[in-house]
Amino acid sequence: NVHLDTLKKVRIFQDCEAGLLIELVLKLQPQVFSPGDYICKKGDIGREMYIIKEGKLAVVADDGVTQFVVLSDGAYFGEISILGIKGSKAGNRRTANIRSVGYSDLFALSKDDLMEALTEYPDAKKALEEKGKAILMKDNLIDEAVANAGADPKDLDEKIVKLQSNLDGMQTKFAQLMAEFTSTQARIKQRVTQMEAKVKSIKPEDLTEVVADKDKKVQ
Repeated sequence: NVHLDTLKKVRIFQDCEAGLLIELVLKLQPQVFSPGDYICKKGDIGREMYIIKEGKLAVVADDGVTQFVVLSDGAYFGEISILGIKGSKAGNRRTANIRSVGYSDLFALSKDDLMEALTEYPDAKKALEEKGKAILMKDNLIDEAVANAGADPKDLDEKIVKLQSNLDGMQTKFAQLMAEFTSTQARIKQRVTQMEAKVKSIKPEDLTEVVADKDKKVQ
């Protein structure tokens, strides 16, 4: 419940339906940072957003010392980058350097986990994208011409690469199953051959003795 309340405070998730929020809470990954650790650096590719569970983080200059602002418990950042808003002037790159002041406990939500959850909530996905776009427009951080254009070729390339990766994984799994099937067939064939050889090795007199022995037991 605490995590759910925290997630509700993230501006892009406000007003989201409870089912989606619960799925996202289950996907939150705890991460711990030591004093001086960088959570992210300006220009890094943004693959996850963060929520501070406990601790303090500083937004610092490129020198790593000068502090612009300090974030504390309940604060969050990186939520826009994981939406992949088309036309964003920053793309999916980080726009700030963020370091841990002391020991910090954070929750991370990856872009992949968010998109996986949104497959079951297409309306919510559209609403989140519109909300993210509005935030970027307010801060003059979006190229409207690009945002209103057709599909970005880079996005299509990424989808093709992902599909190819999934296909490769399926082919590998299929090859493993075929190898197991072939191995099982070979074992069964060997067992049948052994049984056939054993049956052929039985002499008629052996069968007569077995029958006679059974007759004695019956009597």
